[in-house]
Amino acid sequence: MRSKIYLLGLILGVVLIAGCVTDKTPVDDAVSLDSDERAAILVTEQQQIDDALENGPVLLKAGADWCPPCRQLDPVIDELAEDYEGRATVMHIDTSLSPGLASKFNVYSIPDTTVIVDIEDGKYVFMRYDGVKELDRNKARVLGYMEKGTFETILDHAIEYREDVSED
Repeated sequence: MRSKIYLLGLILGVVLIAGCVTDKTPVDDAVSLDSDERAAILVTEQQQIDDALENGPVLLKAGADWCPPCRQLDPVIDELAEDYEGRATVMHIDTSLSPGLASKFNVYSIPDTTVIVDIEDGKYVFMRYDGVKELDRNKARVLGYMEKGTFETILDHAIEYREDVSED
């Protein structure tokens, strides 16, 4: 029994340390922005996300400063924050600073990005790339580095969904 517990602990440790997912080589490992310099909002509490959802969809990226693909994605996320200001909120979780919050979203590999469009019956509703709303975040998450256009497509679907819902 004790060996099974140790094995489970070892597997959990490997999963948590495995971290970054990317098929691209980071352009510049030296690029790192402080949270103060970021256009995306640093999230430390779930209530921040809930409050932001009152104004529209939320793009949420989970990552860490030590993760090269996360640092490569940061400028894309910040650019989206500026481009979608007033239409959507762009936020990020630093998994090193807020592991509990990352755990609530079942973040197992970073960078991990999703767009939340609403809350129904106390559960988040996510937007998939194809414009279909989804209650299962695993089916709507974007793992690793992606180009800005991928996130623009999802955000545009989310904004359209929110507009349709508010018309009903």
